[in-house]
Amino acid sequence: MKNLHQSLISQSIPPTRPLALTGTTVIDIAGGSRHPGMTVVVVNGLITAVGPDPVPPSGAQVIDAAGTFVIPGLWDMHVHTFQADRLPYFLLNGVTGIRHMGGAPVHMQWRRRLGEGDLVAPRMVIASRIVDGPRPLRPYSLAVGTEEEARAAVRQSRDEGADFVKVYNLLPRDAYFALAREARRAGMPFAGHVPFSVGVAEAAAAGQRSIEHLEGVFLATSTRGAELAAEVAAVDHTDMAAIGRVFNEVIPAAAASHDPGLAAELYGVFAEHGTWHVPTLAVLQASAYAGGDDFPLEGHLHHIEPDLRHGWASHRHWAADPARRAAQAEYFQRRLRVVGDLHRAGVGLLAGTDTFVPGFSLHDELALLVLAGLTPAAALRAATLNPARFLDVADSFGSVEEGKVADLVLLGGDPLDDIGQFARHTGARPRREVLRPP
Repeated sequence: MKNLHQSLISQSIPPTRPLALTGTTVIDIAGGSRHPGMTVVVVNGLITAVGPDPVPPSGAQVIDAAGTFVIPGLWDMHVHTFQADRLPYFLLNGVTGIRHMGGAPVHMQWRRRLGEGDLVAPRMVIASRIVDGPRPLRPYSLAVGTEEEARAAVRQSRDEGADFVKVYNLLPRDAYFALAREARRAGMPFAGHVPFSVGVAEAAAAGQRSIEHLEGVFLATSTRGAELAAEVAAVDHTDMAAIGRVFNEVIPAAAASHDPGLAAELYGVFAEHGTWHVPTLAVLQASAYAGGDDFPLEGHLHHIEPDLRHGWASHRHWAADPARRAAQAEYFQRRLRVVGDLHRAGVGLLAGTDTFVPGFSLHDELALLVLAGLTPAAALRAATLNPARFLDVADSFGSVEEGKVADLVLLGGDPLDDIGQFARHTGARPRREVLRPP
């Protein structure tokens, strides 16, 4: 992403004293292997040496890290947060980078404060304001109904300092493709939801960089796909009940008629166009299991920002129906299977949570990726090296190597054996297994 590399580098003031971690095991992110007995030397915020016997520089702080495992800092690639006092929770959980998926002026202020050393927070990639249709679903969105308004939204997003354009469900078809063309001319990526009027394969071909929540996948892989996609495209954008029915009935119906052959063709399209997916399994699990004792966010409601907490805290009231919960649980299991299939098909995956629980939920996301069929090493890549590659900053981030930025996490156990080591050794809660539907 244009100018993003320097922006991320500038969002930290390096410590003045060199550091040496001795006797640690370095996890090779790309290869999924271990290198024990290593010393990692850090000078001015950069890794200057990784090996069995580098000599720490004079005056370095030397830490005996025997018995630990060192990995690069984690990224949560789908975040919505608006209160600065919640940002340290990301760092507490080893999350050193976040991607804001709905930009606001406060996020630009945070980025500036990071560069001034005035904020304790992870590095940030910031979306534009959400670009939606003439009657947006979310506050503070850019309302777009025409091609010219779409082009203007790209220019406005660039001028407001966004790193990429965030698109949403109600964006009209012609406006979406006009936005895609304008974003390409401006050298500005676009990502987000797939509009109701656009097929997910079309979005991939148009250059949408990432797709969130598996949007559009089930409609494109259903034996009833044409029928159901037409129903979604025709929905009245002023009728919130009809929009809710799309998510609660139409798309689950598409999931129930999933065709593996159609899926294989679609996943080939994603691989061909380099379209990444951010499944956000943590929020999908929370929605599926709301209303019962197995609700996965129950123990962390107090970590959610007060302005956003009420919806999750009232889950027993809005999702108590047993039949609905059983259907949602089965729908979630289908989503898990699709994530595993995407990975096996070579489609790039990024770890993102969308649950509003800063830091803690990323550990659930990693455990859910493993449950979906990824190895612990592959799940780890989805939160480290894959984000660096997606953001085109892998020369500085995403692995523990000489010359890389020293955003590091030390664990007391081997994450390649058990992804739950994150939860046990970074302050997060132990992972919850996903329950089978009743």
